[in-house]
Amino acid sequence: MTVRIAAVLAAGLAALAGCARGPIHGQLTLPGQRPQSVAMRYESSLFGKTGKLFAELPDGETFSGPYLLDPSAPDRTMISTLAGDRGNSMVCRFLLNTPGIGPDGGGRVSCQVSSGGAFDASF
Repeated sequence: MTVRIAAVLAAGLAALAGCARGPIHGQLTLPGQRPQSVAMRYESSLFGKTGKLFAELPDGETFSGPYLLDPSAPDRTMISTLAGDRGNSMVCRFLLNTPGIGPDGGGRVSCQVSSGGAFDASF
């Protein structure tokens, strides 16, 4: 009985831990190429102050990195640096619709890819 209760509690905590998540659809513009549709993903923590961002470029390079919000800050900006699995990076600057609310609340993002190119989206 104790094992079942512990399993149910663990499952409940796991469900709470993976709070909001979703895609951010945008356009990737690479030098000398036509813009391409790319989706970034986000996963926010239980209370939404932190989370992770993920992206995969058309060439297969994947990027991931954390974000941190300051809910007491009056501005609506958030900056995150994502590391690529091939040594590149993406620096993303968000203008959020609501201060202290992460990607769940919508906004705009512009990311610069260290190998050249940019990702832009409104979500």
